[in-house]
Amino acid sequence: MDNSAFTQDTEIEQHGQGPGFQSTPNPAKDTKKQDLLDEVVPPIPIKSDGTVRSGIFVSPSGLLEKTGSVSLSLVVWAACGVLATLAALSYCELGTVVPRSGGEHAYYMATFPPLNRFFGEIPGFLFAWATVLLLKPSSLSIVSLAAGKYALYPLLRMDRYECKNFEDDNDFKYAVKLLAVVVASLIAAVNIISARLATKAAIVFLFAKVSTMAIMIGIGFYNMGKGDFGALTGGWDPTNKTVGDIAVSFYSGLWAYDGWNNLNLATEELVNPHRNLPLAILIGIPLSTVLYLLINVSYLTALSKEAMIASDAVAVDVGDNYLGALKLLIPILVVISAIGTGNGSMFTAGRITYAVGRDGHMIDVMSYVHATRLTPIVALSLNTILAYAMIFGSEIEELIDLFGFASWIIYGLAISCVIVLRYTMPDAPRPFKVPLIIPIVAVIISAALVVLPIVYDPKLGYLAVLGFFLLGFLVYIPFVYYKYRLPGMDGFTKAVQFLTLAAPSPYKDD
Repeated sequence: MDNSAFTQDTEIEQHGQGPGFQSTPNPAKDTKKQDLLDEVVPPIPIKSDGTVRSGIFVSPSGLLEKTGSVSLSLVVWAACGVLATLAALSYCELGTVVPRSGGEHAYYMATFPPLNRFFGEIPGFLFAWATVLLLKPSSLSIVSLAAGKYALYPLLRMDRYECKNFEDDNDFKYAVKLLAVVVASLIAAVNIISARLATKAAIVFLFAKVSTMAIMIGIGFYNMGKGDFGALTGGWDPTNKTVGDIAVSFYSGLWAYDGWNNLNLATEELVNPHRNLPLAILIGIPLSTVLYLLINVSYLTALSKEAMIASDAVAVDVGDNYLGALKLLIPILVVISAIGTGNGSMFTAGRITYAVGRDGHMIDVMSYVHATRLTPIVALSLNTILAYAMIFGSEIEELIDLFGFASWIIYGLAISCVIVLRYTMPDAPRPFKVPLIIPIVAVIISAALVVLPIVYDPKLGYLAVLGFFLLGFLVYIPFVYYKYRLPGMDGFTKAVQFLTLAAPSPYKDD
């Protein structure tokens, strides 16, 4: 196909390889590679935006309900921070041994293909399959639903509304979902229009997030300063929840921590990654843990246990009780914060799709970029469309549980790469090396988080996720291993290019 209509003055050659792609840039463009990287890959604010997530305004009520105990909920929050830190330490070593962009996919491809020609690429493909089609869209749908709920929740609580149980009203639920679609579309539009615009917006989102947390923590200190400890009084409160319930509660907590691996998705673009990657993660995760504990303590000093569990927007309820005329500030800041988390997720969605495409684990057109804006328009558009379906098909807590279940299958397998590479690549340079007990413990905990919910509470959603992975395996055999190409794919590619003005990426990884 002649791409000149899409690439204007930039000549690009496309070389198809099975379902994947390789693109060779015009030699004239090589001297401008760094300029292209600066446009396509945003600076650190977007990459690290997920380290402190807006999930802290979404997850606490669900986590408290699943644990059934104030004391145990705080223990789970701390344990989630410990697990995220162990995982991050393991990822630090992986990021220095395998200094390629693509995160888990790069680690899988460096670890497993040398072990077996057939099975070796399966983990990498299943990562691409699950991340592009399930995890990234579900992440966008969760933050969009959270933004929609926080935007409408305070408005419908005003005195002029007669409906007192509007949270259970179908009209309210549909309104939240429709607003969530608007939010998801806005996030996609910003990232498609300009990576630089998304970067500048990330600074605003980060400010909103930090401001909201500071206000919540300040309310907690105010309450404790006057001797009002709310739901924190009474010592250790017992729970009647099962082991499976406790394991599922980790999904809510870990959703707030998710994003600790975002820097690993762009290792090649980091300055001095051997130093800065471990430093960024080691500072970010423990700091997030402290902040999350302080915010939960603040919630519990302001609300009773029952009120916090029943709350659909816990930060709004706290703000209503303490901020008076400024109470609308909290939902505004939380909505901005949630959009920021979605913004960061959109960045990694495009970057992952490019990385998996270069290894032949995605159809060619999914890795194309806009001909003039150089943003991954096809990947971002698919991510948004799938998010629409999840917004209308599920609720926040369901999506968080399914996200946690699927993501910790991926994280656990990636952490196991540290152990395997110690034996298959013993002489590889390891500027940062963790004690082997750390990845071993992290893998065991990851496995427990996947197995225990199935054993104690085998929900249909968990089985559906496993079925989705099985379907991915069945797709892998003909289309990746045997490189079978469906009839009509050239026409499909041309149609997508025509609709999106997309062309093969002029950037080729080293």
